[in-house]
Amino acid sequence: MKKFVYLLVTLMVVMIFTSAQSTLTSDSRVGKKASNFTVGNDSLVVTLDQFKGKFVVLNVWSSADAVSRIENIELSKLVAGKENLVQMSINFDRSKPLFREVVAADSIDASSQFFCERQDRAKFERTWGAGEKPCTFLINGDGVIVAVNPTRSDILGAVK
Repeated sequence: MKKFVYLLVTLMVVMIFTSAQSTLTSDSRVGKKASNFTVGNDSLVVTLDQFKGKFVVLNVWSSADAVSRIENIELSKLVAGKENLVQMSINFDRSKPLFREVVAADSIDASSQFFCERQDRAKFERTWGAGEKPCTFLINGDGVIVAVNPTRSDILGAVK
């Protein structure tokens, strides 16, 4: 049964990423409406739009980049227990098993961590400009990008 659910979720994520291609914009600057997207992990499929009314920290990271990995851990701690703040972390590791090991080793909430399959990376990178190096976006409750690579104090100041 677990294998069936895993397969179903994986297929849904692939279908969603490929079908959403034409609806995404490529403007990820401060003040612009964030492009909706859907991601999934082993137990959950979410869209950016479902967090309307809350601030979202969209974090792109890789375990190969120590700075982004540490930032992901820190963001997880920052978001924990805050009702109006949600984390969506997109991982660009070379393999899903590596991603799972890193999430477990870092003791972070796996429900906010999503592995980006290799075939979906180019589209995500074009949409969010996250190809050159990992980055973070702060998106307000109306879906507008309010900060790119915000500091901890930027995030806490925005969500007061």
